[in-house]
Amino acid sequence: MDSKFICNLYTPGEANVIVFGVPLGKDSKKALRSLREASDFVEIFDPDKRKNLLDDIRIHDIGNIKLKKLKEITKMVEEIISLRKIPLILGGGHLLTLFSLKAFDNIKLIVFDAHADLKEEYEDKRIRELNLANGIKFHRKINDATWLRRACEFINPENILLLGLRSCDEDEFEFIKNNKILYFTSNQIKDNIEKVKEILSRFTRDSKVYLSIDVDVFDPSIAPAVHHPEPNGIYLREFSELIDSIKGEVGGMDFVCLKHEKNRDQRTQFLIVRACLEVLGTVSLNRNLKNIKFN
Repeated sequence: MDSKFICNLYTPGEANVIVFGVPLGKDSKKALRSLREASDFVEIFDPDKRKNLLDDIRIHDIGNIKLKKLKEITKMVEEIISLRKIPLILGGGHLLTLFSLKAFDNIKLIVFDAHADLKEEYEDKRIRELNLANGIKFHRKINDATWLRRACEFINPENILLLGLRSCDEDEFEFIKNNKILYFTSNQIKDNIEKVKEILSRFTRDSKVYLSIDVDVFDPSIAPAVHHPEPNGIYLREFSELIDSIKGEVGGMDFVCLKHEKNRDQRTQFLIVRACLEVLGTVSLNRNLKNIKFN
């Protein structure tokens, strides 16, 4: 029997968080399998916060979707939110976020990522591998390096916040400035986290929020299994403090770009699971889940 993600104890009807995987990218099915297997061994109680991070959270993992067209991601997310449940997507390349976002209206987008992903068009071997899926043709303007540029075509750029940025080109940086995209580099987060937390709280207050976490936002010393291990990333403590500062209602989330490694080093998988628990703990605090009646 295949492993499921984090305490898969509830039926789809009982659950308030629906997990599904998107096998987008080379060896992504293997990466998703290793992530689910690791989640069996991560404790859900936080001794520092003295709480169960899954209070009021009921998870059901429906497995990986059969990805023949990218719009199937949008369709699945639409179905989940129509049932007043929260989609939690495990991937695969970051391109999946673009198609998940198409299911939402009036959303504020928070992206944890080392990279801006705001290129107008791009192609190289690694990007091709990140977007590899049977029957899906690679597009120079719609891929892992351009997905956020495309998202800016239907999301107001001023409703986007980039956290952990430390790699982009001059054109992307000009796009950020000209379109008033809010961003903080990993150094800015480390040097003045209290200010960043204050701005993050204001940015999210009274808003519906979508969280997209590219694993390479973390320093490669704690998250080595990524495709682009940029040095000088953030650590779990900073991530947790930022997540705890969110004051809005998290309506959807994804964790993307875990790279399959043949060795048995599970640091990255354990980190992702723990980071996901931190997010779910905030969901539980900021959203009334206890009394929701589900179909």
